Amino acid sequence: MNTKHVLLRCRAKTNWLLLSTATLLAAAPAAWAESPSDLMEQGIYSEETKGDLDNAVQLYQKVIAQAKADQALAAQAQYHLGVCYYKQKNYTDASTAFETLVKDYPGQTNMVILARKYLAGAHALQPAPWTDGEDMRLDVKLAGGLKVGFADYRINSGQTTNGQQIWRCSSHVIAAGSQSVSHVEVDADTFSPIHSLWKHTLLGEVDAVYSSDHADLKTTGKDDIQKLDIEAPVIDNEEAVEWMRRLPLADGYKITQPVLASLGCHVVTIKWEVSGPEQVEIPAGTYNCYKVALNIGQTFWYSSDTNRYLVKFEAGGVIAELTGVTHHTPGEKAAYADVTNGFSLTAPAGWSFDRQEAETKGTTKVTIIDPEGLSDSSLTVGTLDLLKPEEKKSLRDYASLQVAKTAKMYKDFQTRADSWKDRTIAGQPAISAIADYTQGTTKKVGYGVWSFGQTNGVYFEMTTSAKDFNSLQPKMDAIIDSFQTK
Repeated sequence: MNTKHVLLRCRAKTNWLLLSTATLLAAAPAAWAESPSDLMEQGIYSEETKGDLDNAVQLYQKVIAQAKADQALAAQAQYHLGVCYYKQKNYTDASTAFETLVKDYPGQTNMVILARKYLAGAHALQPAPWTDGEDMRLDVKLAGGLKVGFADYRINSGQTTNGQQIWRCSSHVIAAGSQSVSHVEVDADTFSPIHSLWKHTLLGEVDAVYSSDHADLKTTGKDDIQKLDIEAPVIDNEEAVEWMRRLPLADGYKITQPVLASLGCHVVTIKWEVSGPEQVEIPAGTYNCYKVALNIGQTFWYSSDTNRYLVKFEAGGVIAELTGVTHHTPGEKAAYADVTNGFSLTAPAGWSFDRQEAETKGTTKVTIIDPEGLSDSSLTVGTLDLLKPEEKKSLRDYASLQVAKTAKMYKDFQTRADSWKDRTIAGQPAISAIADYTQGTTKKVGYGVWSFGQTNGVYFEMTTSAKDFNSLQPKMDAIIDSFQTK
């Protein structure tokens, strides 16, 4: 036997074993560092200190895979995974990550709350395209083109009592004899709803206060507050028109979003799908627009420019088309001027006017809109040639005949005998009267003011609930007193 060779072979094996041991010892710390908690620390270091989001994503994914028994750690990794995607502007994967956290780790309350806050902004909302005090007005028409009302969308900045910056989205829709008014306060950045008030003449009135995981709904006329659990971040139905303006609209863009309809006290998951841009022609002009189709049978067209104006929408068998965009400053009065019959008038700040379709040639009818939808008010101006001979006898005869016609329409209609008052409108003799009546189960009050000018007859009308009449009458009188004519 060759002893030298054996020794060499033994020495080689020993060296190999030592090398293997050294390799194992050197590798041991790395293996120990692969524990989920250590991986979590490495992930946070990569994300927050180094800014290496790709590496952080890989580390968080490993933590999630390995920490099945440690729900708290897995939920933390799931949350940071979503944050990394969000920082990378990968909003689709960010939403998926946060939604997975909410679904798979419901017991990790703190992480779930944070995930829901991120979800509210994970739709990559763009900067607000409007300026403070913007007001979009659209005519509401039937398919054949007949105007039956209007839709008004106004937005103002503000802040809550604790200093949180907000936008206040307000809408006012009057169509086919019904009217709705809404106000929604939303976080300025995320557009998450904070508080909303929505009332409809037929459906009622609901006040909603939002929390991270539920909404408290108070319906007018009911003593109890309904708590509605929210499993995923929602938007309020009445902020949706403005919320859509902040989406990254582009051809092929799709999104799914739960929407809370407070009047119905339920959440509906709605899908949006965008196409375009395409040209849309309306009476106000031609616009390049993105078409936004909802899976509930509604379609909206938003201008493709930086303003993102709502140019048109179709819903419920009606069509609305943009007529103009104005801007209001706090305290600014509303003004209206009519060239057909040569008159003008103003209203208190927050009020507005809308000209209706003329039913008779030579007649102008203008809806007078109070911001809270508490009244149905209008002004009618028409040539005296349209009046019947019995209506021309005197101003009192004209007013009395109008009151008599109205009395046939309502239950318990009774004119207050002492309410007939002489006054003037634009320097011309006028007369006013007040009547009480019942509509459904509601006690109502009607207020009318009539005047004869040189060539035109003028008729102001306001109807409201008995409880609101005393507060509204002075404001209506101020509008009447502002009336000027050529």
